[in-house]
Amino acid sequence: MDRDGSGAARLGSGLTGDLFPVTVVDEPRRTRLAGREIPYRLKRSQRRRRIAFLVDENGLTVHTPWRVADAAIDHALASAADWILRKLDEWSARPRTPRRQWIDGEPVDYLGRVLQLELVHDPLVALTEIDERVLRVRTPKPDDAEAIRALVVRWYRRHAERHFPERIDHFVARLGVERPRIFLSDAVGRWGSCNSKREVRLNWRLMQAPTHVVDYVVAHELAHLVHLNHSARFWRTVERIFPDYESARAELAGSSRYFMSL
Repeated sequence: MDRDGSGAARLGSGLTGDLFPVTVVDEPRRTRLAGREIPYRLKRSQRRRRIAFLVDENGLTVHTPWRVADAAIDHALASAADWILRKLDEWSARPRTPRRQWIDGEPVDYLGRVLQLELVHDPLVALTEIDERVLRVRTPKPDDAEAIRALVVRWYRRHAERHFPERIDHFVARLGVERPRIFLSDAVGRWGSCNSKREVRLNWRLMQAPTHVVDYVVAHELAHLVHLNHSARFWRTVERIFPDYESARAELAGSSRYFMSL
């Protein structure tokens, strides 16, 4: 969840003359909101143009342009205090997302199916494949969790590259529009996007979700080819090509934290 602040300063001209210029600064800070001491992380970026807040299970993060003054940050925090405290309380009431361990026997979600991870030591090849209800990963490093994750992510992306275009073609025919350009997205916190250049981006992490949930996201983004907003007409377009969108949308919302943790 995020919220844009107001009154942010314009992005500065950036640093010059550095061989390795710093473009992002991340530092821990604290503030008082409604009498409560709130820790947060301040992230300054040369690319950002306004202050924005992110509240998730890790707490509050404040994203700011590079040269925004501390006084402007404090003012933005005070202005959004009610929203920030409400979201922090909502997150503190939720159970934390279970951490994936990438060990033998761990469950792996794939288009609504639950596969069992099977790790096989193979000194010569790194290969990931489905065998009925098993996702078998052959690797020289079966005890390296990061290496296992990388192989599984590569497998998800490979399947996404085939599955997403098929579903886009299905809904393009229903919508009666030309096929857009399709890209895989790695965005953390966004399942898909569509822009005025007719470019549709879909997050490969969607391959964990059931097929009808994937279809909802595809239909949602394609509807933006007709209405580049979230107006009533937009939602009617979504409903026309995917009538059960509300339940699929709610189902995705309930699984988003876990799926995004991949």
